[in-house]
Amino acid sequence: MKRFLLLLTLPILLSLGLLPAVASAQQVGFGDSRADLNEDGSVTLHELIRYNRNQRNKK
Repeated sequence: MKRFLLLLTLPILLSLGLLPAVASAQQVGFGDSRADLNEDGSVTLHELIRYNRNQRNKK
């Protein structure tokens, strides 16, 4: 029974350790010029996805 309980709680504890890193990433929307990666004056969906992904992956 103790082994079963350990196997259930271990993934939960590991995932809780990852939450602060994910929560600290600042996501932006279409109206934000920071996501304009090629500086052409408009933010495309691809630029927005790339910018937000880079923000999440920063350490």
